[in-house]
Amino acid sequence: MKYSWLLLILFLTSCAAPILEEPTIITTFQESGLDCSWDPTGTDRILYSKKGTDTYYDIYMSKSDGTEDTCLTCDHPALPNKHIANVAWGYDGKWCIFVVEKETHPGSSTDALPGFGAYCDIWIMRIDSNAIFKIVDIPNDYDHGVICPRFSPDMTKISWTDRVEAPNVLDGKKLAGYWVIKTADFAFDSTGVPVVSNVQVVPTGEPSFYECYGFSPDNQKLIYCSSVNQPSFWDQHIYTINVDGTNIQKLTDKNYNEHGFYRPDGNKIVWMSNTESKAGGTDWWIMNTDGSDKKRLSYMNEPNNGQYAGHAVWAGLGSFDPLNQNRFISGIQLDLISQEGKIVIVEILP
Repeated sequence: MKYSWLLLILFLTSCAAPILEEPTIITTFQESGLDCSWDPTGTDRILYSKKGTDTYYDIYMSKSDGTEDTCLTCDHPALPNKHIANVAWGYDGKWCIFVVEKETHPGSSTDALPGFGAYCDIWIMRIDSNAIFKIVDIPNDYDHGVICPRFSPDMTKISWTDRVEAPNVLDGKKLAGYWVIKTADFAFDSTGVPVVSNVQVVPTGEPSFYECYGFSPDNQKLIYCSSVNQPSFWDQHIYTINVDGTNIQKLTDKNYNEHGFYRPDGNKIVWMSNTESKAGGTDWWIMNTDGSDKKRLSYMNEPNNGQYAGHAVWAGLGSFDPLNQNRFISGIQLDLISQEGKIVIVEILP
Protein backbone atom coordinates (compact mmCIF):
# COMPACT_ATOMS: atom_id res chain seq x y z
CA MET A 1 0.00 0.00 0.00
CA LYS A 2 2.75 2.46 0.88
CA TYR A 3 4.30 1.96 -2.55
CA SER A 4 0.96 2.81 -4.24
CA TRP A 5 0.82 6.12 -2.40
CA LEU A 6 4.42 6.82 -3.30
CA LEU A 7 3.75 6.12 -6.97
CA LEU A 8 0.68 8.38 -6.90
CA ILE A 9 2.68 11.26 -5.39
CA LEU A 10 5.45 10.83 -7.97
CA PHE A 11 2.88 10.78 -10.77
CA LEU A 12 1.13 13.95 -9.62
CA THR A 13 4.45 15.73 -9.10
CA SER A 14 5.63 14.86 -12.59
CA CYS A 15 2.36 16.11 -14.15
CA ALA A 16 2.38 19.48 -12.41
CA ALA A 17 4.55 22.03 -14.24
CA PRO A 18 6.49 24.38 -11.99
CA ILE A 19 5.01 27.79 -11.18
CA LEU A 20 7.60 30.32 -12.28
CA GLU A 21 8.52 33.09 -9.88
CA GLU A 22 7.50 36.51 -11.18
CA PRO A 23 10.27 39.16 -11.13
CA THR A 24 7.78 41.99 -11.74
CA ILE A 25 4.37 43.26 -10.69
CA ILE A 26 2.21 44.34 -13.64
CA THR A 27 -0.80 46.61 -13.04
CA THR A 28 -3.18 48.07 -15.60
CA PHE A 29 -2.94 51.82 -16.21
CA GLN A 30 -5.42 52.03 -19.12
CA GLU A 31 -7.63 49.22 -20.43
CA SER A 32 -7.22 50.64 -23.93
CA GLY A 33 -4.20 52.38 -25.43
CA LEU A 34 -0.78 51.91 -26.98
CA ASP A 35 2.00 54.49 -26.81
CA CYS A 36 2.99 56.03 -23.50
CA SER A 37 5.71 58.26 -22.07
CA TRP A 38 6.59 59.30 -18.49
CA ASP A 39 7.53 62.96 -17.95
CA PRO A 40 11.33 62.83 -17.48
CA THR A 41 11.29 65.91 -15.21
CA GLY A 42 9.60 63.95 -12.40
CA THR A 43 6.13 65.54 -12.29
CA ASP A 44 4.44 62.10 -12.39
CA ARG A 45 2.62 63.05 -15.60
CA ILE A 46 2.12 60.40 -18.27
CA LEU A 47 1.28 60.95 -21.92
CA TYR A 48 -0.47 58.15 -23.75
CA SER A 49 -2.52 57.47 -26.87
CA LYS A 50 -6.00 55.99 -26.80
CA LYS A 51 -8.65 55.31 -29.43
CA GLY A 52 -11.84 57.34 -29.04
CA THR A 53 -15.43 56.66 -29.99
CA ASP A 54 -14.63 58.15 -33.40
CA THR A 55 -12.22 55.16 -33.93
CA TYR A 56 -9.19 57.49 -34.11
CA TYR A 57 -6.33 57.71 -31.60
CA ASP A 58 -5.73 60.88 -29.59
CA ILE A 59 -3.13 61.89 -26.99
CA TYR A 60 -4.08 62.12 -23.32
CA MET A 61 -2.24 63.17 -20.17
CA SER A 62 -2.79 62.01 -16.59
CA LYS A 63 -1.05 61.23 -13.33
CA SER A 64 0.30 57.69 -12.90
CA ASP A 65 -2.68 56.83 -10.68
CA GLY A 66 -5.04 57.77 -13.53
CA THR A 67 -6.25 61.03 -12.01
CA GLU A 68 -6.27 64.43 -13.75
CA ASP A 69 -6.88 62.66 -17.04
CA THR A 70 -7.37 65.01 -19.99
CA CYS A 71 -7.23 64.81 -23.77
CA LEU A 72 -4.64 67.15 -25.31
CA THR A 73 -5.47 66.68 -28.98
CA CYS A 74 -9.22 65.93 -29.15
CA ASP A 75 -10.82 68.38 -31.59
CA HIS A 76 -7.69 70.55 -31.63
CA PRO A 77 -8.39 73.19 -34.31
CA ALA A 78 -4.87 72.99 -35.77
CA LEU A 79 -4.87 69.20 -36.20
CA PRO A 80 -6.54 66.83 -38.66
CA ASN A 81 -9.21 64.87 -36.79
CA LYS A 82 -7.61 61.50 -37.50
CA HIS A 83 -4.98 59.25 -35.86
CA ILE A 84 -2.66 61.12 -33.45
CA ALA A 85 -0.24 58.88 -31.55
CA ASN A 86 3.39 57.70 -31.08
CA VAL A 87 3.83 60.33 -28.37
CA ALA A 88 6.99 61.05 -26.36
CA TRP A 89 7.86 63.77 -23.85
CA GLY A 90 10.54 66.35 -24.45
CA TYR A 91 13.18 66.24 -21.74
CA ASP A 92 12.30 69.75 -20.59
CA GLY A 93 8.79 68.60 -19.63
CA LYS A 94 7.32 71.41 -21.75
CA TRP A 95 6.97 69.84 -25.20
CA CYS A 96 5.90 66.52 -26.64
CA ILE A 97 6.49 65.01 -30.07
CA PHE A 98 4.13 62.69 -31.92
CA VAL A 99 2.83 61.39 -35.25
CA VAL A 100 -0.29 62.75 -36.97
CA GLU A 101 -2.21 61.23 -39.86
CA LYS A 102 -2.54 63.58 -42.82
CA GLU A 103 -5.95 65.15 -43.41
CA THR A 104 -6.22 63.65 -46.90
CA HIS A 105 -4.27 60.83 -48.49
CA PRO A 106 -4.76 58.02 -51.02
CA GLY A 107 -4.88 55.09 -48.59
CA SER A 108 -7.04 54.13 -45.63
CA SER A 109 -6.67 55.22 -42.01
CA THR A 110 -5.80 51.61 -41.14
CA ASP A 111 -2.46 52.20 -42.85
CA ALA A 112 -1.92 55.19 -40.54
CA LEU A 113 -2.52 53.29 -37.29
CA PRO A 114 0.14 53.76 -34.57
CA GLY A 115 2.99 51.41 -35.42
CA PHE A 116 2.12 51.34 -39.15
CA GLY A 117 2.74 55.05 -39.77
CA ALA A 118 1.76 55.51 -43.43
CA TYR A 119 0.45 58.93 -44.51
CA CYS A 120 1.67 60.60 -41.31
CA ASP A 121 3.82 63.61 -40.33
CA ILE A 122 5.73 64.66 -37.21
CA TRP A 123 4.27 67.37 -34.96
CA ILE A 124 5.15 68.87 -31.60
CA MET A 125 3.00 70.52 -28.93
CA ARG A 126 3.66 72.86 -26.03
CA ILE A 127 1.90 71.10 -23.13
CA ASP A 128 0.91 74.16 -21.11
CA SER A 129 -0.51 76.18 -24.00
CA ASN A 130 -1.47 73.61 -26.67
CA ALA A 131 0.60 75.57 -29.19
CA ILE A 132 1.29 73.13 -31.99
CA PHE A 133 3.61 72.87 -35.01
CA LYS A 134 4.19 70.42 -37.84
CA ILE A 135 7.98 70.00 -38.00
CA VAL A 136 8.52 67.17 -40.52
CA ASP A 137 6.33 66.64 -43.59
CA ILE A 138 6.48 63.13 -45.06
CA PRO A 139 5.65 62.47 -48.77
CA ASN A 140 1.97 61.56 -49.18
CA ASP A 141 2.21 58.11 -50.77
CA TYR A 142 2.28 54.48 -49.59
CA ASP A 143 6.05 54.15 -49.98
CA HIS A 144 6.49 56.61 -47.11
CA GLY A 145 5.56 56.81 -43.46
CA VAL A 146 6.95 57.69 -40.04
CA ILE A 147 7.13 56.10 -36.58
CA CYS A 148 8.74 56.78 -33.20
CA PRO A 149 9.87 60.43 -33.28
CA ARG A 150 11.99 61.33 -30.23
CA PHE A 151 13.80 64.33 -28.76
CA SER A 152 17.39 63.96 -27.61
CA PRO A 153 17.86 64.49 -23.85
CA ASP A 154 19.56 67.84 -24.45
CA MET A 155 16.71 68.87 -26.82
CA THR A 156 19.13 69.77 -29.62
CA LYS A 157 18.19 66.89 -31.94
CA ILE A 158 15.29 64.69 -32.94
CA SER A 159 15.27 61.18 -34.36
CA TRP A 160 12.61 59.22 -36.21
CA THR A 161 12.18 56.21 -38.48
CA ASP A 162 11.18 56.94 -42.07
CA ARG A 163 9.69 54.42 -44.48
CA VAL A 164 11.23 54.54 -47.94
CA GLU A 165 9.63 51.51 -49.64
CA ALA A 166 6.13 50.09 -49.16
CA PRO A 167 5.47 46.68 -47.56
CA ASN A 168 5.40 43.57 -49.74
CA VAL A 169 3.63 40.59 -48.15
CA LEU A 170 5.23 38.26 -50.71
CA ASP A 171 8.75 39.20 -49.61
CA GLY A 172 9.76 37.87 -46.18
CA LYS A 173 12.32 40.63 -45.65
CA LYS A 174 10.03 43.39 -46.88
CA LEU A 175 6.91 42.39 -44.95
CA ALA A 176 6.76 45.80 -43.22
CA GLY A 177 8.58 47.68 -45.98
CA TYR A 178 12.07 49.20 -45.90
CA TRP A 179 12.83 51.98 -43.43
CA VAL A 180 15.73 54.29 -42.56
CA ILE A 181 16.67 56.08 -39.35
CA LYS A 182 16.92 59.86 -39.57
CA THR A 183 18.17 62.58 -37.24
CA ALA A 184 17.97 66.35 -37.46
CA ASP A 185 19.05 69.39 -35.50
CA PHE A 186 16.25 70.97 -33.46
CA ALA A 187 15.98 74.54 -32.14
CA PHE A 188 13.60 77.48 -31.73
CA ASP A 189 13.97 80.75 -33.62
CA SER A 190 13.76 84.18 -31.99
CA THR A 191 9.96 84.10 -32.15
CA GLY A 192 9.64 80.69 -30.51
CA VAL A 193 8.88 78.77 -33.70
CA PRO A 194 10.60 75.34 -33.86
CA VAL A 195 13.18 74.85 -36.59
CA VAL A 196 14.35 71.46 -37.91
CA SER A 197 17.53 71.46 -39.99
CA ASN A 198 20.44 69.30 -41.14
CA VAL A 199 18.37 66.15 -41.73
CA GLN A 200 20.64 63.09 -41.91
CA VAL A 201 20.11 59.42 -42.75
CA VAL A 202 21.98 57.32 -40.18
CA PRO A 203 24.14 54.76 -42.06
CA THR A 204 22.91 51.52 -40.49
CA GLY A 205 23.46 49.11 -43.38
CA GLU A 206 21.64 47.53 -46.32
CA PRO A 207 17.94 48.15 -47.06
CA SER A 208 15.86 46.49 -44.36
CA PHE A 209 13.35 47.10 -41.60
CA TYR A 210 14.62 49.54 -38.97
CA GLU A 211 12.81 50.99 -35.97
CA CYS A 212 14.60 53.59 -33.86
CA TYR A 213 13.57 54.22 -30.24
CA GLY A 214 15.55 57.37 -29.60
CA PHE A 215 18.68 58.50 -27.82
CA SER A 216 20.74 57.20 -24.92
CA PRO A 217 20.58 59.32 -21.74
CA ASP A 218 24.02 60.81 -22.54
CA ASN A 219 22.89 61.91 -26.06
CA GLN A 220 25.66 59.83 -27.66
CA LYS A 221 23.84 56.78 -29.06
CA LEU A 222 20.66 55.71 -30.80
CA ILE A 223 18.92 52.45 -29.94
CA TYR A 224 17.00 50.56 -32.60
CA CYS A 225 15.89 47.16 -33.86
CA SER A 226 16.44 45.75 -37.33
CA SER A 227 16.25 42.61 -39.43
CA VAL A 228 19.33 43.73 -41.40
CA ASN A 229 21.40 40.78 -42.66
CA GLN A 230 18.70 38.38 -41.41
CA PRO A 231 16.56 36.00 -43.50
CA SER A 232 13.19 37.58 -42.69
CA PHE A 233 11.35 40.43 -40.99
CA TRP A 234 10.76 38.17 -37.98
CA ASP A 235 14.49 37.97 -37.23
CA GLN A 236 14.81 41.30 -35.44
CA HIS A 237 17.68 42.27 -33.15
CA ILE A 238 18.46 45.20 -30.85
CA TYR A 239 21.33 47.49 -31.85
CA THR A 240 22.94 50.71 -30.75
CA ILE A 241 24.88 53.12 -32.93
CA ASN A 242 26.68 56.39 -32.24
CA VAL A 243 24.67 59.40 -33.36
CA ASP A 244 27.38 60.15 -35.92
CA GLY A 245 26.81 56.73 -37.54
CA THR A 246 29.84 54.91 -36.13
CA ASN A 247 30.22 51.94 -33.81
CA ILE A 248 27.20 49.71 -34.48
CA GLN A 249 26.73 47.26 -31.60
CA LYS A 250 24.45 44.22 -31.91
CA LEU A 251 23.05 43.44 -28.45
CA THR A 252 20.85 40.39 -29.13
CA ASP A 253 21.71 37.31 -31.16
CA LYS A 254 18.69 35.01 -31.36
CA ASN A 255 14.92 34.97 -31.89
CA TYR A 256 12.69 38.04 -32.35
CA ASN A 257 13.50 41.28 -30.49
CA GLU A 258 12.09 44.83 -30.56
CA HIS A 259 11.17 47.87 -28.42
CA GLY A 260 14.42 48.69 -26.65
CA PHE A 261 14.57 51.61 -24.19
CA TYR A 262 17.15 52.84 -21.70
CA ARG A 263 16.82 53.07 -17.96
CA PRO A 264 17.33 56.75 -16.95
CA ASP A 265 20.79 56.08 -15.47
CA GLY A 266 21.91 54.67 -18.83
CA ASN A 267 23.17 51.41 -17.32
CA LYS A 268 20.38 49.06 -18.44
CA ILE A 269 18.17 48.45 -21.47
CA VAL A 270 14.70 46.90 -21.37
CA TRP A 271 13.40 45.31 -24.55
CA MET A 272 10.93 42.68 -25.70
CA SER A 273 11.74 39.21 -27.00
CA ASN A 274 9.94 35.99 -27.86
CA THR A 275 12.75 34.00 -26.22
CA GLU A 276 11.17 31.33 -23.98
CA SER A 277 7.64 32.69 -24.62
CA LYS A 278 5.55 29.54 -24.93
CA ALA A 279 2.26 31.18 -26.00
CA GLY A 280 3.81 32.76 -29.10
CA GLY A 281 3.97 36.42 -28.05
CA THR A 282 6.78 38.43 -26.46
CA ASP A 283 7.81 39.45 -22.96
CA TRP A 284 10.05 42.14 -21.45
CA TRP A 285 13.69 41.39 -20.73
CA ILE A 286 16.48 43.53 -19.24
CA MET A 287 20.22 43.61 -20.01
CA ASN A 288 23.34 45.68 -19.55
CA THR A 289 23.98 48.23 -22.28
CA ASP A 290 26.70 46.02 -23.77
CA GLY A 291 24.21 43.15 -24.15
CA SER A 292 25.43 41.11 -21.17
CA ASP A 293 23.47 39.73 -18.20
CA LYS A 294 20.13 39.21 -19.97
CA LYS A 295 17.22 38.50 -17.62
CA ARG A 296 13.54 37.92 -18.24
CA LEU A 297 11.17 40.41 -16.58
CA SER A 298 7.67 39.17 -17.44
CA TYR A 299 5.82 35.90 -18.10
CA MET A 300 2.70 37.09 -19.91
CA ASN A 301 3.10 34.31 -22.50
CA GLU A 302 3.79 31.55 -19.98
CA PRO A 303 0.64 29.42 -19.41
CA ASN A 304 2.00 28.15 -16.10
CA ASN A 305 2.43 31.61 -14.56
CA GLY A 306 0.23 34.12 -12.74
CA GLN A 307 1.06 36.80 -15.32
CA TYR A 308 -0.24 34.67 -18.22
CA ALA A 309 -2.62 36.75 -20.36
CA GLY A 310 -4.59 33.72 -21.57
CA HIS A 311 -3.37 34.16 -25.15
CA ALA A 312 -0.39 35.56 -27.02
CA VAL A 313 0.42 39.22 -26.26
CA TRP A 314 3.32 41.43 -27.33
CA ALA A 315 5.27 43.62 -24.91
CA GLY A 316 5.48 47.20 -26.12
CA LEU A 317 7.87 50.13 -26.01
CA GLY A 318 8.17 51.61 -22.54
CA SER A 319 9.29 54.63 -20.56
CA PHE A 320 10.78 54.66 -17.05
CA ASP A 321 9.53 56.60 -14.06
CA PRO A 322 12.38 59.12 -13.64
CA LEU A 323 12.02 58.95 -9.84
CA ASN A 324 12.00 55.14 -9.64
CA GLN A 325 14.36 53.17 -11.87
CA ASN A 326 12.52 49.96 -11.02
CA ARG A 327 9.23 51.13 -12.58
CA PHE A 328 8.23 51.73 -16.17
CA ILE A 329 5.07 52.21 -18.19
CA SER A 330 4.45 50.41 -21.47
CA GLY A 331 1.82 49.19 -23.87
CA ILE A 332 0.84 45.58 -24.44
CA GLN A 333 -0.37 44.71 -27.93
CA LEU A 334 -3.29 42.31 -27.93
CA ASP A 335 -3.58 42.02 -31.72
CA LEU A 336 -0.84 42.72 -34.26
CA ILE A 337 -3.29 43.33 -37.12
CA SER A 338 -5.70 45.75 -35.43
CA GLN A 339 -2.93 47.19 -33.21
CA GLU A 340 -5.35 47.06 -30.25
CA GLY A 341 -3.69 47.13 -26.86
CA LYS A 342 -3.68 48.28 -23.25
CA ILE A 343 -1.19 50.18 -21.08
CA VAL A 344 0.38 48.82 -17.90
CA ILE A 345 2.84 49.90 -15.22
CA VAL A 346 5.60 47.38 -14.52
CA GLU A 347 7.44 47.30 -11.21
CA ILE A 348 10.73 45.37 -11.19
CA LEU A 349 11.14 43.53 -7.89
CA PRO A 350 14.46 43.54 -6.02
